Amino acid sequence: MITVRLPSMLRPSQCPAEFTVGDAVRTIAELVDALDKRFPGLARQLDDSLYNFAVNDALVLRNARQRPLRAGDTVEIVPTISGGLSSS
Repeated sequence: MITVRLPSMLRPSQCPAEFTVGDAVRTIAELVDALDKRFPGLARQLDDSLYNFAVNDALVLRNARQRPLRAGDTVEIVPTISGGLSSS
């Protein structure tokens, strides 16, 4: 089982912030497919640079979809944070 944490902006109504996926998934890409079956349209939303993935609290910055997963992993979908103060 993989534990998934979704940010509130992606959470369908009646969906908890954290839940488990029992499907046999080997990569983040397969997890996204499994989530899309459970919550149709979610994969399309995640196909945006606005979101990153963290596995066991480590942010995956490159080739995230190919990142292997193992039973017991926790995957968090993290909104990208940008901006900041201007140096001028």
